[in-house]
This record gives sequence, structure tokens and C-alpha cells, in this order.
Amino acid sequence: MWKRILSITEDKKSVIANLKPIETLSKKLSKSGIMEALANLGASEFYLDHDVLERFINDANEGKGEAYKDCVIAKRLHAQVVVELAEQDMLASMVVTGAYGGRGLLGSDLVHALAQSKVIKGINKAALKKVLIMSRTLSPGEVFVQPIAQGKMPVNGVDTKFIPLVDDVNKRVLAPQQKENSSKLDMRNLGETITVGEGDEVMRRIPATKGTPGYTVQGTMIPAKPGNDSMMKEGKGTAISSKDPNILVATISGMPLIKERSIDVDNALCMQNINVGTGHVKFKGALIVAGNIESGMIVRATGSITVGGFIESADVQAQGDIQVGKGIIGHTTTDNEPRTCTVKSGGTIKANYAQYSELQAHDDIHLTVHSISNNIRCGQDLYVIDEKEKQGTLSGGMAKAGGKIICLNLGVEGDTATRVEAFGCYASHRKRLEQYKEQYKQTQATTMDIVRRELEFNKKPKEKRTEEEREAIERLKQETSEQMVKEKEMLAVMEDEFEDMLRENTIEVKSKVFSHVIVQFGDERIVIKRSHGPSIFNFTQYEIKCRSLLDENDVVSEI
Repeated sequence: MWKRILSITEDKKSVIANLKPIETLSKKLSKSGIMEALANLGASEFYLDHDVLERFINDANEGKGEAYKDCVIAKRLHAQVVVELAEQDMLASMVVTGAYGGRGLLGSDLVHALAQSKVIKGINKAALKKVLIMSRTLSPGEVFVQPIAQGKMPVNGVDTKFIPLVDDVNKRVLAPQQKENSSKLDMRNLGETITVGEGDEVMRRIPATKGTPGYTVQGTMIPAKPGNDSMMKEGKGTAISSKDPNILVATISGMPLIKERSIDVDNALCMQNINVGTGHVKFKGALIVAGNIESGMIVRATGSITVGGFIESADVQAQGDIQVGKGIIGHTTTDNEPRTCTVKSGGTIKANYAQYSELQAHDDIHLTVHSISNNIRCGQDLYVIDEKEKQGTLSGGMAKAGGKIICLNLGVEGDTATRVEAFGCYASHRKRLEQYKEQYKQTQATTMDIVRRELEFNKKPKEKRTEEEREAIERLKQETSEQMVKEKEMLAVMEDEFEDMLRENTIEVKSKVFSHVIVQFGDERIVIKRSHGPSIFNFTQYEIKCRSLLDENDVVSEI
């Protein structure tokens, strides 16, 4: 039946359905046989419009006049392409629909689709070529999706960098060197001392960069965040180069000490040992001792002190850092007696181990092997652990750190007590925060007084109000309002900083916590009653919590 109804146009692009005026249907028309009829016309791959076909069948079965007019139910379609945007216009993809008896896509089709979607940046020519090829191989109506353009995220600028041009004295490894023309080690030769000469370049400043802006596939620019720029500072014994403002040079000869944005150069005194043969040493500058500081000696330096061997039962103090190649050794004393070995630093203390000694540092203390029965105080962090986290035991005595404490093992088997306290400056920070809160309350009260004063002023008869008084009230309102805003912002900053310190200043034990360990934060303390595995102790302002580093479960009771 469909053979008599269907015909193809002369240009072979469309199939027409039409009931001839003289023709009547012998039975109800349906979709059955339509595909066979299209195949006979050579239009089996044409796009069949099912909605139009359904409408024609209904009109034909009901004998409506529309069935006797030409109705295009199928047509030849070329491959179609549209561009879709995603990821906030950072990705453009072409969605290709296979041709219905027509041709694949042409280059002009792709150009038109890109223009319609306003995609102009990040276009991948290889992807476009693939779209053209695939459009010729797709089955009729088959859909193929190909990303063809990718936006570029901005690259933020890099902060100013300060590159030391000299080796770091604090990272120098003191170790016996091999003898010349021999396989043996010279136990007294611990390596070359790091020094600079007058005029040597010691630090280079690399300015901050502005960054590279990004863009969307439609060409919208995404600005980059510039890096933070900061200037290099002249230090003790150094100055900005007259030839290059980004170079720091030494103005004296000595040992370089690397700072955050500068370098200090200290005149250094080098000695083989300090003992009864040299007498006590007090030096204005840095002191380098190749060997040992022996029992009973007093050593003072305004710079740093570097010791290649041991400090044994001596009194050693420096305004700078103290680095000990081997160990710090004191001898046992009774509870009421002072320690036989005292080491105090205005910077950091670094050594392999320390025992039965008094250690004080303004900044960090680093011990790699162990700390046995020492009295330790440091303004920042205490580390009793090596870089590979294979050794580092903090046992016996007392250790108080202004910041955090990290060790491999805490305590020792037996009845020897070990007391540790982290965030030693908790009380002072807490007091400072409370004082600022009280100050903010007083400012609020002052503001309310001014408001009441204004109300009283407004109640007065107009003839008794003076312009001077009104202006004075307005001025006070403005000043107190600005002060309240500043104090509120400062209070929020201080509270955030305090919470950050509570989170950061913990006691972290990488391997094992033994019993008889006393853990303290501020006035709160707990006593460890049984051994624990890897643990971290923190303070919530109300209680000390112990969290296992293995199962992350909080343990507060029965510690």
C-alpha cells in the first residue's frame, strides 16, 4: 500500500506521502511496511519524522483532505553538530549526530558551530579534524561527543624568594673526614668550616611574579593573583649590593647565618678544644670548637656556638644557635642539686642526644637519638626524633615547650616518671585574650554612655541645645564606633590565632607512650596509667585528649 502512497522528489532529498484523489484505502493504514517502501525508493537511511508520519496515517484513515496533499515524512539530512559548554565555560565539546543518507560535516559547519557558541580560545585543531573524520563514519542518528576546546586556569604569581648563596651552618654535617692519601678517618677533622669573605655574594632575591591570567573557551579573561612581594633586609655584616638591589653581599669576613630575608655574618673564633688548657671562653661573635667543651668550663658567645664533639658537664651559653656534633652529657645529681651541665641558647639547640643536663632555648630544641633525665625548656618546639623516624626517646626529667613536642617514644619502662608540657605559653595567651575581651566590653560600655548622653541631649529644649555639644557627641560617637570595629576585628583575629595554636601545639608520639608519663597543658595534667601505641595529645581548654594515630579514636578516661 505504501508503494502507491510514497514518492521521492526529483532532487532525491525528500520522500513525499500523498493519497491520490482517485485512490481509496482498502484497509486501515499503519506503519507496517513503511521501511520496505523507503528502501525501494533508495531512502532507507533517510531521517523518518515519526510525528509527521503518525499525523499522515491518522488523516488518511479518517479521509481528511490533508492526506491528499504532499506531506514530507522522510528526508535526507547531513551530519549535524552543536557545541556544548561545561565546567563554567572552561570546556567546549562538539556533539555530532550521524547523517541520515547525507554527507559528513564540512569545515564550514565546524566554523559556523564555533561562531554560534562564541568559542574562540583553547581550540584543539586535532580534535576538530577527528570530528570531521568521525562524522563520515557514524551510523544514521548515532551521537559522538568530542571535547574540542579547553580553557586555561590562571597561574597565580609566586611570592618573593630569598635564595641563600652560601651553605647553611645549621645543616652542616659534622663528621670525621678521610685522611689525605689514606682510607682512614681523621677523627679531629670534622669538615671545612663555612665562612665568607668581604664582598662575597651571600643571598639573592627573586622578585614576586604577577602570575599569568587564564581564560574561558569564550575568551573571557580570568585574572591571576599576584605573588606577595617583600624586600630583602640588610643584616649584621651584610649590605645590599650597589650593583644589584637584589643581591646581598658580606661587608666583613666570618661565618654566615641564614635568616628568613637576610643573612648575618659573625666574626668566628675557631678553637680545637675548650679545657683547663684554654681556660673559660667569652667571645663577642661566633665560636667554633672542633673538639669538645670539657668538664667545668664556662663558655659565652654573643653569636652562635658550634661544637664538633661533646659538651660535658660545662656551662655553655650563646645568644645565637648552639649546635653539638655528638652529645650533651651531665652527671646524676640529687633532686636539690643543680645540674652539672647547662646549655642555654638565644636561638636553637641541636645535638644527637642529651642526658642529665639543663637545656634552655629561645626557639627549638632538636635531639635525634634520646633525651634522658634532662630539664628542658624551649620557647617553640621540641623534637626528640631523627629524620627517618627510627630513633628518638624522651624519658625521665621534665620537658616544657612553648609550642609542640614530637618524639618517637615517650617515657621508659619502670617507675621513672617523665613530665612533658606543650603549649607552655597557653596561660599568657589566654590572659592576653581575656584582657582584650575586657577592653572590648569597656569600649562597648563607653559607646552606650555616649548613646545615653545623646538621648539626654535630644530631650533638652531646642533653645538649650548648643551646636558645640552636638558636634562633640557626634565626634565621640564616630571615634568609639571606629574603635569598636577595630577591636572587634582584632578580637576575632586573636581568637582564631588562639584556636590555631591549640590545634598545632600538641604532643605527638610516633611509636609508644609508656606508663608513669605526666602530660600537662596549662594547669591541666593527666598521668598515663598504661602503655599506648602511636598517640597525639591535645588540649581543648577544658581537658587533655589522647587520640590514637592508628585508629583515630579519642581516649580521655583510663589514660
